[in-house]
Amino acid sequence: MFKPISFKYDPELKQEIELRGLSNCTFNNYRSQLRRLSDYTGKDIADISNEEVKQYLCHLRINLKLNPQTINVCRAAFCFFKCCVLGQELSPYALPKCKVILNLPTIISKDVILSVLKKISLKYRAILSLCYGSGLRISEALNVQIEDIDSNKMQVFVRNGKGGKSRYSILSQYSLSVLREYYVRYKPNSVFLFPQLHDQEHPMKPQNVGKVFSDIYMSLYPKSNKRITIHTLRHCFATHMLDSGTDLRTIQILLGHKSIKTTCIYLHLTSSHFSQLTSPIDQEGR
Repeated sequence: MFKPISFKYDPELKQEIELRGLSNCTFNNYRSQLRRLSDYTGKDIADISNEEVKQYLCHLRINLKLNPQTINVCRAAFCFFKCCVLGQELSPYALPKCKVILNLPTIISKDVILSVLKKISLKYRAILSLCYGSGLRISEALNVQIEDIDSNKMQVFVRNGKGGKSRYSILSQYSLSVLREYYVRYKPNSVFLFPQLHDQEHPMKPQNVGKVFSDIYMSLYPKSNKRITIHTLRHCFATHMLDSGTDLRTIQILLGHKSIKTTCIYLHLTSSHFSQLTSPIDQEGR
C-alpha cells in the first residue's frame, strides 16, 4: 500500500475543466488518475517528473496489464494538469501514447438481452432498458430527468452526452412500459428519474448497475466466454438497428457519435448487411 498523498488542486483542476466545457465525468476521471499517480510516486503531483510518469505508465502496462485506453487517460490527465493547471510547457513527444488495438465489440442477441432483463429488479431493468432500447451510455441513462421522457413522440432527450452534447434518441415501447411501472412504484421525488437513495439532488452512480447486469448474465449463461459489460447493450442497439435496415447516418445521430467513422465499426458486426452483398464473380453482365 502506498501512503496517500493529499490532492490539493481540486479548485484549479475543476476551473480549467469547466472553462473548456468538459464534463464533470472528465474532472472525476482526471482527478482519480492524478491521485493514483501521486500515491504511486509518494509525491505531490506538481513535483512529479516526466520520467517518473513514464515509469508509472510502464507499471500500468507491464505489471497491472491495464488496457491502452486506460493508460492513455492517465497520460492525458497528467498532460492536462501540467499544461493547463501549472502552465508548464510539455512536448507532445515527452510522454508517448500507448497504441490502441481496435477490438470489435461483443454482441449478444435480443432474446438473450430480454432474458437477462427479465431476471433483474424493476429499477435496474428500467435503467438497462434505456441503454439497450435507446442506445444510451449508462451515465446518460442515469442522468435522464423525468421531463426528458416524451411518450407522445416516443423519444428521450439525452442531456450532456459525451463531449457535453445533447441529443434525442428513440424511446421503445418496452422502456416506456417499464418506466411507467417504475415511476408508480418508486415515485422519485427529484428532477432525476433515477436519483440516489439518500441524495435526491443527484442521479444514481453506475457501478452497481453494471455489476448486476454482468452477474445476471453469467448466472444465466455460465458457459459463455463473452466479456459482457453494460456498454454491450449500446453496441447491441446499434448492431440490431443496422440489422433491421436503419441507415448508418441515423444510427450515428441516435448514438451521438461525432464522426460517422465511429459508427462504421458496426458494419463489421451486422449479419444482414454482408448477406445481401454479391461478390463480383457472381455478378452477371458486368
